[in-house]
Amino acid sequence: MRTVPRLIDSNSRLGEALMVFMVPLFLLRTIDPLFGLATAILACIVFVRTTLGKPDGYLVHRLYRCGLPLSGLPPRSARSFLR
Repeated sequence: MRTVPRLIDSNSRLGEALMVFMVPLFLLRTIDPLFGLATAILACIVFVRTTLGKPDGYLVHRLYRCGLPLSGLPPRSARSFLR
């Protein structure tokens, strides 16, 4: 009988962290590879520290609360009408 993986029910955010690492690395490699690597490492560290232990969509919620216009969401000024 096969054993069940320990993390079968928990959310794994490894894919998200890898995307946060790889996007700056590939976008900035033509400008300066070391700058791209440093930016990728810094972005990954910030992403992991910001989202560790938080529910899905936490970062989008924080960006919306800060006033960043996100497509598909109502404008920040309409927040008082939604309560």
